[in-house]
Amino acid sequence: MSKIEIEGSYIQYAAGYDKDNITESDLEKALNDLPEMDDEHGGFWIGVYGADKDEFVLELHKCLTLFGNFGEEENYKIQLNHLDAAKDYYNLLLGGRIDELKEKLKNN
Repeated sequence: MSKIEIEGSYIQYAAGYDKDNITESDLEKALNDLPEMDDEHGGFWIGVYGADKDEFVLELHKCLTLFGNFGEEENYKIQLNHLDAAKDYYNLLLGGRIDELKEKLKNN
């Protein structure tokens, strides 16, 4: 499967925190913070983008609903069974393995 070259990434919490050019430790922190977030602001999203590609975003809510936004025509919504499952999806996103990520979301 094809892989895109990631030029940039960011994370945003529903409560207002944001950071550019994130690392795996930022993802780990967000996953650890999620259960402690209040119900109104219980979520975060991570986006990546490349030179000639659109932006690709995964958004995870405290209730473990995961949304994948890949442009106007390609959006996904799945329910995860446990928080650790989110890590696999985010690692695909941060690794630029967008086609593999879409397949995983479709087949969930």
